[in-house]
Amino acid sequence: MSRALVAAAIIAAALPASAQEVRFPQVNAEIDMSMIGVGTTRATNPAQRGTSVFLFGEVAMGLSLTENFSIQGVLATEPIGEGDSTGGFPNDGVIGFRRQALFIEQLYAQWKPDQALTLQGGILVAPFGRGYHDFPGILASVRAHEVYLVDQSLGAAGTWTYVDDPRFGTHDVSAAIFTLDRTFLTGTYLTPRRCCSERYERYNRNTVAQGGPGNNGTFNNFAVALDGDQIPFLPGFSYHLAVISQAPGSDGTAREWRYAAGLRYEHRWNATQSTLVFAEGVQFRNAGGRPRVEVETLSADPETGEEVSATAETTLSERLTFTTLGVQHRIGRWRGTLAWQQLRQKRSIDPVPGQDWFEGSIGRELGSGFSLDVGYQYARIIDEETGQRGTSHAVLARLRYTGGL
Repeated sequence: MSRALVAAAIIAAALPASAQEVRFPQVNAEIDMSMIGVGTTRATNPAQRGTSVFLFGEVAMGLSLTENFSIQGVLATEPIGEGDSTGGFPNDGVIGFRRQALFIEQLYAQWKPDQALTLQGGILVAPFGRGYHDFPGILASVRAHEVYLVDQSLGAAGTWTYVDDPRFGTHDVSAAIFTLDRTFLTGTYLTPRRCCSERYERYNRNTVAQGGPGNNGTFNNFAVALDGDQIPFLPGFSYHLAVISQAPGSDGTAREWRYAAGLRYEHRWNATQSTLVFAEGVQFRNAGGRPRVEVETLSADPETGEEVSATAETTLSERLTFTTLGVQHRIGRWRGTLAWQQLRQKRSIDPVPGQDWFEGSIGRELGSGFSLDVGYQYARIIDEETGQRGTSHAVLARLRYTGGL
């Protein structure tokens, strides 16, 4: 289910069930916020050893002006340094909320002409993948968020429930046309860039110069997704299928295509126990829009025979595949989760090894909207210094709050 539908459901749930008069405007807000700690005890790259603590989450707000029309907004917070949202580079120290930023992830008008159709216009998250919002555990959803979330997209979107039948279940189709938002609203707050500080992934409003897929100022980028659940002959099963096509930015030479397929199956053993199996595969073709890059070339000087280095421009063709498999078992307020994620990048130049993450955690609902998960992660990742695959071992913790304001 998309975030827009979740926000709509929150608003609907807040309406009184009785026949009394409903007054507008109405304001609703929902918080989904986590404080995450990653303590890397061993790592091939010494810079990754140490402890990092950061906030990761969002505050969704809705202003309902009528029963069918509302303004929706999402404020998100996360660390914006390279790798900071999955542990970063604490250099054998303890870092807390380093490069933590706040930014507008979504801000759009929403109209529901009827129960089956929802339309939005403004700054959106493209309907692609759902693991970044749904994966249980500690870092599985965060990593999915970092790999493929398409947010701050300026455009129009809609979701239509084309089947809602007790015999066949509920099935939705979502679509969007968009371009990367480059207005002043895309800037980050709380964390401006400081002189000489490295590893910032973003700190200011989006610009043409940064390039990237979808950053072309034209509404010729699109996404289409299919979702289904509540299927009577497949109880506990739900699916998600999606495709995105984005035109190249100023540094690109080809359209980027992304494909996603995900499923969830929950089996209830009794009133207190259930098992959830989840899987998702995402693939990028022409990842990054097949950007132009400079490569170093070596040639022999015809007079001296000595090697001479130079640079030449070429294009980087890359196919990226991101896979997640996991299972969670719940007993009352307790839960245990196992997840495996893999990132494979097949590149035309500068090949890089694949990366894998294995995570196990135990969690408990604490009450009043709070929950706590603690776990362990073993990772096979790229060592920045050597370019080869290294390893890391980390202790994880996530304190989460979900609820209304």
